[in-house]
Amino acid sequence: MSVRTLFGPGTFVLGGASVLLVGLLAIGFLLPSEWEASAERVLDVPADSLLTYLDSPEGWRLWTTWPDSATRSGPARGAGAAMAWANREIGSGTFRIAEATSDAVSYVVEVEGVGGALTTGGTLTLEDAPGGTRLTWQERGDLGPNPLMGWWGLTMERAQSRELAMSLDQLAAVLDGIPYEPLPLEGARPATTDSAPSR
Repeated sequence: MSVRTLFGPGTFVLGGASVLLVGLLAIGFLLPSEWEASAERVLDVPADSLLTYLDSPEGWRLWTTWPDSATRSGPARGAGAAMAWANREIGSGTFRIAEATSDAVSYVVEVEGVGGALTTGGTLTLEDAPGGTRLTWQERGDLGPNPLMGWWGLTMERAQSRELAMSLDQLAAVLDGIPYEPLPLEGARPATTDSAPSR
């Protein structure tokens, strides 16, 4: 006659999985929540012409994709120019130009996530270079205290640097007058060149 026990194979499997999950979460709390990414490109336009694509939400929408629900606030250009959105796929958030000068534009993006807002800040620096203007894009963010985000943060530098480089490719295409349609967000309007600022 076999003796039944509470500690069968299934119990050990579930128990082992629970221990593994707790271990992963514990390590996730110890991983850094902050990340940095960067990309650069030389664009064949003068800095003052390039600036019109960087210091306003309307300029950004010509070469990056935003939810169609985005609404504008603040001044047309420069510090305080902002947009906000509420989207079923990516949540609600805001984009704001924090500072704009003739050679640099800084911005802040906040997106509501699990456990609070995820904050990203960035700076685009313009420098004269042979053949045009060197645009250097540096971005940094904080994924918050969520331990699962800590694991995601391990890949953020490489993945986001690649995204920044792709966006600079889109900007170069717009500057060259080449129709460029990035993969749109759900319910978002793809960038077009129909209303591009004059160079």
